Amino acid sequence: MLHPMSKGKKLSLEDHADKIREELKVPRQDDLFKAAVEAGYLAARADGGVDDTEREVLVKAVELLSQGLMIEWETESLIDDCKRLADNEGVETRATKVGMALKDLGQAEAGLFVAALVARATKGIEKSEAELLKVIGKSAGIETSKVRDIVKRATALTTGE
Repeated sequence: MLHPMSKGKKLSLEDHADKIREELKVPRQDDLFKAAVEAGYLAARADGGVDDTEREVLVKAVELLSQGLMIEWETESLIDDCKRLADNEGVETRATKVGMALKDLGQAEAGLFVAALVARATKGIEKSEAELLKVIGKSAGIETSKVRDIVKRATALTTGE
């Protein structure tokens, strides 16, 4: 019984994968996933670091939601890039840049939704993670109330029954 709670949440994410994918049917999906992976990574890191479980959930969530568009080694490599960028530039700076990238893609809400799903799929969304999602949302041109709605939607979708 290593992580019974996270296992249940991962299964719940799988159960809802089709519904989530519907939200992500957008142009330039590969760019969206790259920005969303970084947003998810930054949100996970906001509470002090990304542990192995969070990293595993991030990889699995992206694999599941992208339906093979991004495979595990690509996601792992992308997460390593996210870590390097956050180490070099700082988490807040990267959060602002990710928000701007999502805005440029015209997919700020979809990117934040993926980030919220990843944050939720680990241990729930902690205050520090929610604050970072707000930073990303602000630079993407999304109001705090809308970010809150996106987080609530992700939470509702991934709450085990």
